[in-house]
Amino acid sequence: MSIILQIVSIAVCLLMLYGLCVEMKKKHLSENQAILWIGGVAGLLLLSIFPKILPWAAELLGIWWPPASLIFFFLIVMILIILRHTITISAMETEIKELAMQVALLKDKNRELEDRLNSKAEEENTNI
Repeated sequence: MSIILQIVSIAVCLLMLYGLCVEMKKKHLSENQAILWIGGVAGLLLLSIFPKILPWAAELLGIWWPPASLIFFFLIVMILIILRHTITISAMETEIKELAMQVALLKDKNRELEDRLNSKAEEENTNI
């Protein structure tokens, strides 16, 4: 890896970390969601600083082409991120269904109370 490419990749990783921190501060990204992203960016930063890690990891895993191990690690991180989002979406769906049921019950109770109030008002008007 050339020194220019190494400097650019380190700068990009640091900008990504900064961007993640800014998004968390603005509350656009929760800490739970950011953990995997930060882990992925930290891994890229580690590979940018120490480029010899990739051939070593490929050899350790028995992969003959080191960039293939990088793709493998990217896939693992992306699958973990997708799994995390799927779990979050499932939990939110359950919560939305429960809230919709509560709103329906409250609307029904509100309608019932309005009917009682209207019938009492009509009784008072007929008594006058």
